Amino acid sequence: MRRLLGSALVAAAILSAPAAPAATVTEEQVVAFVDKMLAHIEKVGEEQAFADFSDIKGPWIQGELYPFCHSLAGINVAQGGNPKMVGKPGVLDIRDPDGRYVNRLIFEKVLKDGKGWVEYKWPNSLTKKIEMKDVYSVLVHNKYICGSGRYR
Repeated sequence: MRRLLGSALVAAAILSAPAAPAATVTEEQVVAFVDKMLAHIEKVGEEQAFADFSDIKGPWIQGELYPFCHSLAGINVAQGGNPKMVGKPGVLDIRDPDGRYVNRLIFEKVLKDGKGWVEYKWPNSLTKKIEMKDVYSVLVHNKYICGSGRYR
């Protein structure tokens, strides 16, 4: 009887324990995700890939990991985090809560180095809290900057 009661208490403790926090997305996972984006662009073409990246019910939206692409003219051409942004100009005027022009930082880094990381504060689409975000972006066909990021 004691053994049965002890097992029941252990089971109850396990079932009532708070869930472990979700694993954080690593830098390596972000780079691999962006590499898959590039392969998809090459496979299906820019227009189809950008539509795929912006489909919030599609496989490209993976929690906090989602794609974005901007034309070098500053027009959003793909946005998994907010598809309503697609086709909108003015991405270079978007600021983070500290007033930093986040896409200008991304453009500067990528146009200088061809790819790279930029960090800034941004609302996490899952937690709805302002968090630090690391974004990895690359230059695509000398016409677009595409990337994804992670919160920390």
